[in-house]
Parts: sequence; C-alpha cells; structure tokens
Amino acid sequence: MTLSILEKLSASTISIRWSDPCLGHYESQIWGIGLSRADATCALSGQPIRRGDSIFRPRAYGSHVPINSNRMILASVVAGFFHDSSR
Repeated sequence: MTLSILEKLSASTISIRWSDPCLGHYESQIWGIGLSRADATCALSGQPIRRGDSIFRPRAYGSHVPINSNRMILASVVAGFFHDSSR
C-alpha cells in the first residue's frame, strides 16, 4: 500500500493519494476528521490508534462507501506533517 497526503483542504479535511494492489487506487480522495470507533493502526505512521482518538478517515458519499473506509490516520500525524512541511 502507498499513501501520501496531497493537501490540507480545511481544518477538517485532507486530500490523500491511496494505492493498494488489492484495494485499488484513489488519486485525490477526501478524508474527514472524526473520532476512532475502534482500536486500529495509523495507515501513515504505523502508530497505534485507540478508540476515541482524533483521526482522519475516507469520506463516504451517499451509498458509495470507499473500499478503504476502515483505514485511519491519526490527526496528530497529519498536524505534524503540515507543521514539518512548512519549514
């Protein structure tokens, strides 16, 4: 799996490039902020995610639920990414 943050769109959304040989490819997928509903692993950093952590996840639109909808990125990792890239 390959994942990269393309851009911070707003305080609550980011644009992601996602590619996985089994799950497909998203060139510019919108992920929104929320709270984790379960323990997981951050798709970007590999850090543990605990239920209730602030995370980004792929947005669903109506009945279209992305194949990677169960993936998450810690919001703190995203904040660090944009803080580090502004130097």
